[in-house]
This record gives sequence, C-alpha cells and structure tokens, in this order.
Amino acid sequence: MKVAVIYNEPRNTASEDHWLRRSDPDYHPPSKDFIDASEIGVLQQMRSIASSLTDHGHQVMVFSADDDAARLCNFLANEKPEVIFNCCESILGQSKLEMNVAAVYELFGIAYTGSPPLALGLALDKALTKSVFESHGIPTPHHYLFEGDPFQNGMAHNLRFPLIVKPVHEDASIGIDANAIVHDNAALAKRVRFIQGEFEQPALVEEFIDGRELNVALLQTSEENFTPLPISEITFHRVPEGMPHIVSYEAKWVEESPFYKTTVPECPADLPENIRREATAIAVKAANAVGLRDYARVDMRLDRNGNLFVLEANPNPDISEDAGFMRAAQASGRTFAGTINEILDRAIERSKKSGR
Repeated sequence: MKVAVIYNEPRNTASEDHWLRRSDPDYHPPSKDFIDASEIGVLQQMRSIASSLTDHGHQVMVFSADDDAARLCNFLANEKPEVIFNCCESILGQSKLEMNVAAVYELFGIAYTGSPPLALGLALDKALTKSVFESHGIPTPHHYLFEGDPFQNGMAHNLRFPLIVKPVHEDASIGIDANAIVHDNAALAKRVRFIQGEFEQPALVEEFIDGRELNVALLQTSEENFTPLPISEITFHRVPEGMPHIVSYEAKWVEESPFYKTTVPECPADLPENIRREATAIAVKAANAVGLRDYARVDMRLDRNGNLFVLEANPNPDISEDAGFMRAAQASGRTFAGTINEILDRAIERSKKSGR
C-alpha cells in the first residue's frame, strides 16, 4: 500500500534555558545547543519504521509535519496516501497540538496508526486522565492539582507525604528530576512554584507510591482486543542511597547521568502470577477507559503491600528498536519489523472497513 510515515523534527533548546539545568545547578547538558533527547527518539523511530515497511513491500513516503499546517494538508491532498503511520508528537513546536494532527488525518478520511485525537488530547492532561481512571474504578494515586499559589488555603491538599510533583501537560518524564519528590509543605511549595514558573502550567501533585515500577505494553491484535505483552520492570537495585526511586527524565533520556545508568529494565518482570494477571487486567481496563488504540503502554506502581496503582496510560508510546515497548514485544517472540507491520495492519483494516 501507499504508506506515509509522518513525524516531527526535534526542536533545538539552548542549554542555558533547559529546565534540567535550572533545576539542578550541577547538571550540564553535553552540548551548547541542547536537543531534547525525547524528541530525537522520534527520528530514530521514524527511520526504523520506514525501513521495516519498505522491506515488507509497501510504497513508503516520509514527511515531516513541523511548523506549517497548510503544508501538511497539501501533502495529504496531493500525495493521497492510503494509510498513515503516525509518528508525529507535535506541530508548530507544541506537543499540545499533537491531537490536531490526527484530527487532520480524519478530516481527509485517511486511516492512520495509533490513538485518535480525543485520546491523544486526554493523555496530555494528567489530572483529567486520573479523573477518568477514578470514574472507572481504576486504582491511581491520590492527587491534587495546584493551579494557583501553593500557599493558598494553607496548603490544604489532604495528601500524605512523600509526594511527587509533575507538570500536568507534559510527557516523556519532562519536569521530573531528583527534586520531584518532596517531604514537607515547604519543599512542596518550592517545587510547585518551580513547575508553574518553568512550564507555565499547573502542577500535578500525587502521593508517591514507594515500590516497584511496572510497564505493561499492549498491542491490539484485533479491532476489539488488546493483547498484553510481557510486563517490564524498571529496577532500582543499583540506585545509590539517597537518590529517589523514580523514572526521571534523566533516567529515560540522558545516557551519561547516574539515573540512566542505575535504573535497569528487566523484561519479563519477576512477578507472582496473581500480580501479573491483575496488572495486565488493570492495564487493559485503563487503556480502554481513555480510548487508546493499536498500541499503548500503561505505567503503574506496585506498593510494598501488593497494591497496584496506575500512573499513566500512554498513547502511541516510543516504539523505536531499543524502547521498552519493543523490549516487551520481542519478549513475546515478535520481531521489530513484525510488530511494526502488525500495528499498520490495524490501520489498514480500518481503511478497508471505511471503504475510503
């Protein structure tokens, strides 16, 4: 088929303006002009996907939807791809517009991989997503959204310390570093103000679940059903004493950092069978609750009493060859190329069903 792989180029961010440097004076990005590593992953992912689709006989076009929505529309109108492999995570330099790109595909009547616009938009509002979880009976940490001064109402948040503070509208662990965990109201106020000032958005505060970090990758193997892949665990056994047991931005993206080197993934995770069954059931329920499609990853914590808590349900997670999703896919016996084409098959099925 005629397949368009649509992506966005990474943005350059001057290192002196990068939030990690301002948050931790001892951290220095490796280059003067810092390129967000979470966005570089999009390029690696795009190249591998295009290669895999070409090898499977598809006619592949690669298009960058960067800062010109009209150019994207012209491309779709003129090239008329039959299906789109959607790798676009932002447009006009704004991740919050990710959902609008998928909406453009729908206006053109072109089937595409991954989650629909509503799910993409919902995922970028962590507080609203948690409300959806709660309404569906999905366990998630207690939380409070600070939209104004953190001292308002005498810090009447009714949460139990320790707490973790996050930007409400970011992904890829942006805004989460060693200072994200707080233990008293003074530290909470300082961190909330940092998040609000640095990211110009409300701060989501959650009760920190001290325990194991699990990732459940889900692959839709039919129009109706998600299939859970082997569960991954981000282990903290090597984390030095005094460092928080969290999957921070550095742990995900900054290879020279202590966080990256000491948070080690294991797949399949060593879990009791009852916990494994419960985690996969909760993950599927969470993905369906927020309308995810084709492929997804649900992040959760297992506390020391055996209770599971969903942190996030991620639409269109990183599927580059070294990413956690592909680690789980390969643990299930799949290949990278086979998984990519399996994802594309779901979009092809929708294209044939719509008759467009």
